[in-house]
Amino acid sequence: MLFIETRGSWREMGRQIGDAFPEQLRSCIDYYAAWLVADLDRYRPAIAQIRDLISAHVPELIDETAGLAESSGIDEDTLLGYRFFNEVRERISEGCSVVYVANSDVGPILGRNCDLSATFDPDIQLCRTSRPTDGPDRITTTYLGMAGAVGVNASGLGIGGASAHTQSHYGVEGLPGQILNLLLMGRCGCVAEARDLLSRHAFLGKSQVLLTGDRDGASVLFEMAPGRTAEPVDRPPEQDWQICTNFFPSGRIPIDPEPMYLESAYARFGRMSHTLGAVLVERSVSGIQQLLTDIAQPGLCIPQDHVTLQTAYSQVMELATGRMHIRPGHPEDASWQVVALT
Repeated sequence: MLFIETRGSWREMGRQIGDAFPEQLRSCIDYYAAWLVADLDRYRPAIAQIRDLISAHVPELIDETAGLAESSGIDEDTLLGYRFFNEVRERISEGCSVVYVANSDVGPILGRNCDLSATFDPDIQLCRTSRPTDGPDRITTTYLGMAGAVGVNASGLGIGGASAHTQSHYGVEGLPGQILNLLLMGRCGCVAEARDLLSRHAFLGKSQVLLTGDRDGASVLFEMAPGRTAEPVDRPPEQDWQICTNFFPSGRIPIDPEPMYLESAYARFGRMSHTLGAVLVERSVSGIQQLLTDIAQPGLCIPQDHVTLQTAYSQVMELATGRMHIRPGHPEDASWQVVALT
């Protein structure tokens, strides 16, 4: 255990800590936040958000961090990111789009674009086929090393998610989203079972929307905010399709109004709604592939000078057959390939 007594202004006290423990501080950053040091530029936007939040509520902490940086020689953003490394990771943006179609030439289809930072993120996405001895086979996609994932299982349940920003937190009890995703893929075979599971566990983590669909033609969208159970949004009975992007469509959970983020989200949502509602594409694998191409970032809906994220990959899941069509990259740079459970 280390001990210190500090005195003076917050900036001076920060300097005293940095003077006393420079090597230990570096060791802590290397141990707990090596990812932050390795790719600091990627996290600077999230750190800026944290800085704004701290400045509004505890500005003395900004002064202390500045003093700590001066005496230790460690970059101030690195220190601020390290001191709030869980918050920094939670605030990484993902701008995905998900679409479910109940009737197609191959049965129900779930499609998704995964939109991420153009730096590093696309290179470490993993498409994984799993065949466990104690659960259903599945094809999933996620960050390399992450536990939870989206995809399709052998029972014909598909899930696809997208970030959705809200300032509302409802509690600190519940299960992390990654665990809930694992339970959905490993314990549920249809939308009804998914609905039951999510009704029994509060959600924790970065707020999101999760679209689930099954091989029997059922779908439901779940709005998920920290500290509460998922809010189900049923598909209108006259529609054979359901979609989501990066906001809560029900109006029951308040969204965080971020113009650049919502501009993209609403543009993609509008394009999908119009295309599916007016039947401008075939209800087929190729039709949904074309729809995902239309809403890729940058692209038809989101011009280059408005882009904050880039489509890292696209996927179309045949829920009745257990086949996943995947395009690893932006539509301009990649072609479709197929991964199958059987």
